[in-house]
Amino acid sequence: MIAAATDTSAVTNEWAMAEVIKNPNVLRKIQEEIDSVVGRERMVKESDLTHLNYLRCVVRETFRMHPAGPLLIPHESLRPTTIQGFHIPAQTRVFINTHALGRNRKIWADVDEFRPERHWPADGADFKILPFSAGKRKCPGAPLGVTLVLMALARLFHCFNWTPPDGETTIDTTEVYGMTMPKARPLLAVATPRLADHTYH
Repeated sequence: MIAAATDTSAVTNEWAMAEVIKNPNVLRKIQEEIDSVVGRERMVKESDLTHLNYLRCVVRETFRMHPAGPLLIPHESLRPTTIQGFHIPAQTRVFINTHALGRNRKIWADVDEFRPERHWPADGADFKILPFSAGKRKCPGAPLGVTLVLMALARLFHCFNWTPPDGETTIDTTEVYGMTMPKARPLLAVATPRLADHTYH
C-alpha cells in the first residue's frame, strides 16, 4: 500500500508540475488563490487545503489527462449481466481504461488541452474520471493520496515561481504507458523563490 501510494503520488505531482509550468496562466491563478487564502507570511497548512478549490481542479485535470495508473486494478463479474447492450458472463475479468475515460471526446471538449476550469466547482462528485476506481472496490488510500498531492503542490506553487530551464521554451509531455504512466523524460524546471526569506526557515 505504501509503495503504491508513493509511486502514484510522485507521478501525479510530476505531471501536475509539468502541465502547470507549460501553462503559466494556470500557475498565476493557483498562486493568486493560495495568496488569498494563506498570504505570503507563512507556509501552507493541511487545514488550508479545503479552501484551495482551484488547486483541487488542477489535480482533477491532471487525473483526467495523466492518470497515474492508466488501467485500474482488474475486477471480476460475479453474475451474468448486460451493460448498454453488451453481455458480460459471470467470472469475466474486467479492465477499466481510465486513460481512455479522460480522453473521451463524447464527454470532454478539447481533450488535449489542460483546462482546470472544466472541473469547477471542485466537488469531485461524478464518474467522468476514476483515478481511484469507485464503489466497494475503490482504493482505500484515495483520501490520503489526494491530500499528499494537494499539500505537495500547494507548497511548491506557493513558495516558488516555476519556469522551463534556460534555453527551453516548451515542456515535454510524452507519456510512457505501463502499470503506471510517468513522463518519458523527467521534468526539469527552474524554481525562483517568491516569498520573504524568513518564510523558508
